[in-house]
Amino acid sequence: MKKYSKSVLKFKKIYILLIAIFVILLVLGMVLLLCFCFNDRIDVERQLDDAKNVSDDVATNSTPIIIDNLVIGATYNSRWVSANKYYFKSSNKNDYEIDVYNNSARAGTYKVNEFLTDENTVFVNTTYPNYVDEYFAIAKDSNYALTSQFNEAEIHDIDYQYVKKALGIYRIYNTTMNIKNVYSGYIDTNTPVRIISVTSNGKGLFGGVYSAIIAAYPNNNEADIVQYSYTKDLKNSDDFPLYSVEFLADLNGDGISDLVTRGVTEFNVTYNVFEYKENTFYKVLSETMKGNK
Repeated sequence: MKKYSKSVLKFKKIYILLIAIFVILLVLGMVLLLCFCFNDRIDVERQLDDAKNVSDDVATNSTPIIIDNLVIGATYNSRWVSANKYYFKSSNKNDYEIDVYNNSARAGTYKVNEFLTDENTVFVNTTYPNYVDEYFAIAKDSNYALTSQFNEAEIHDIDYQYVKKALGIYRIYNTTMNIKNVYSGYIDTNTPVRIISVTSNGKGLFGGVYSAIIAAYPNNNEADIVQYSYTKDLKNSDDFPLYSVEFLADLNGDGISDLVTRGVTEFNVTYNVFEYKENTFYKVLSETMKGNK
């Protein structure tokens, strides 16, 4: 019988262990690659559902958040309230005064008039004239909405690095990127943010395309995904959204800016509100204007 020294036996054990680890990693890699190959659709965003579960007392006292005559929800005492809860419970409706903001400044104080519903969607007619510019409206005399601190910025090389860092493993679906817009602003007085709207530049490795909103934080050079959607078959994906950035504003009066994005599909337009919480953005409100198929 052939005998080995302790050092040789130790080396053989390490060698076998390394081979085992390599085989495990290889198998995991193949499984992951297969998952990527057969994954036809991916949607990523962090979401909180508290707005649908507020008490009647909160809903009764809530005030509306309106974007282009669409009630996307409401707020009371920094709490979020769903559009349906607001519509059925709130006492702040007809002739209620609202402050209207467009993309550049506060437009003035107007009133909420007639309410209209389409399935589960709530619309209002207001005394604010419907100009081409998009607007949002919140309760009169709310905390100052930070629209003046949110401006379109020039695209820099660092923005591409932010996108790569945020997408992480999802970059395997499409390594190219087309940054459409970059907006700079402040979440609060000490926290600058760059909000990046990006799409794929042509089809990726598996034939698909993506659209995403990325939040980048210059203070710590970090970035993460706010919204991301990928589809392998664009022609047959009428619900695939193209995302855009709308507003950065304090909608619930807590002194911290919230982010409004828009997702446009073949037939619908969806507005989303994201609250900055625990160092990231969580979707708290979302309402869709449905078109005709």
